[in-house]
Amino acid sequence: MSQAKKKILFHLPIPIDSGSYNGTQGRILGVMKYFSDRKDFFEVDAVSGNKFGIVEWGAAQKQEILKCVDNIFVYEGDRNLVDFLYTRLQSLYYQKILQQQLPVDSDYFAPPGYVRYMRQLISQKNYDFIWINNLDYAHLAAEKTSEATRIIDMHDITSRFRLVRKNIPGFEKLKFDYESNFKREVKLIDKFDTVIIDAQNEREILSSHLPATKLRLVPTLIEGSISGSSTVPYQSREFKYDLLFVGANNQPNKDGLNFFLNSVFPEIVRHKPDTRFVIAGKIVREIQIDASFKENVDCLGYVPDLADIYLKSRVAICPLITGAGTKFKLVEAMAYAMPIVATKISASALSLIDGVNAFVTDDPMVYAEKVIRLLNEPELAQKISQEVAKTFENEHSSLSVYSKLDAILGM
Repeated sequence: MSQAKKKILFHLPIPIDSGSYNGTQGRILGVMKYFSDRKDFFEVDAVSGNKFGIVEWGAAQKQEILKCVDNIFVYEGDRNLVDFLYTRLQSLYYQKILQQQLPVDSDYFAPPGYVRYMRQLISQKNYDFIWINNLDYAHLAAEKTSEATRIIDMHDITSRFRLVRKNIPGFEKLKFDYESNFKREVKLIDKFDTVIIDAQNEREILSSHLPATKLRLVPTLIEGSISGSSTVPYQSREFKYDLLFVGANNQPNKDGLNFFLNSVFPEIVRHKPDTRFVIAGKIVREIQIDASFKENVDCLGYVPDLADIYLKSRVAICPLITGAGTKFKLVEAMAYAMPIVATKISASALSLIDGVNAFVTDDPMVYAEKVIRLLNEPELAQKISQEVAKTFENEHSSLSVYSKLDAILGM
């Protein structure tokens, strides 16, 4: 007699675009790939919501997600005026009157109507697990209303992310007290049975505040990518570009890329005038390339499939100077066994060790020096490629991540 499938209610904060390399979407796609590969053991319902006046979940989006899950339920928040007024008043009170960011434990993204909808779903089906993605939506399942095991995947420690956001235009005038918000965050996630983080440094931060049995480290899985050990060997690749940066249109990417273009790239070009640098992603809308580098830099914009670019680029760079959490672009570069040069904040959430499986530095001159070495010394680049491939296999491969998810879901 076959064992009954375990029932999971899986929350989606946003519609999922399989062509996107946004970090949140990438992490969720990896988990959904796991569910798909374990379809004989799980019955997965997805739940999400439309915001007031906006229909994010149309017929096409629902049909796409049904390729990965058994059912999709969408809260029609686009029609709920009460929820809209509830969230607008919160925003007005905190941001306009108090001149501060919303508290991290605010229910702004999970207003009462959405919570009631979620509880109705839970009451109608005997779920074994309820999985929430991102602290913003924690209130959807923060209170125990069934026997289901409640899981929250943090993606990032939100209070750290909000602290960084103080430097982003539109938020720089809003106050944010990190210590009090961090305490609020810990209190909220402690209501869940399992708290998933994706980086060792985040576990170190939270381990003194939450029971060790509650915290589970699950690195980001790259859905659909080939593994570092099975891709084309570095020494056998045909390179078109020397340097690669992949990024969405956000402030940390903009600041980091400007830092690189202004403080690092000129030194690289001075030593190697024919350096070819390719930038992929919507970040190209926000940057200006100096006229003297027009022949060196290709701005591709959004690229549906990055595999070819990864395999045709010698070195991946990640020069971010602000931000928090795991940099999805680096995990992708690791998947393709690319030599990496990153700043400390970029590499902080990953097992990248300077001089072993990557180069990590914040000094512009040292950054340029490491890039030049990788471009001039094929043996060094190959060695770093081999080491980062091993790291990827040990921590981010399907085999590694699936075993951690199996343990959480009682497989």
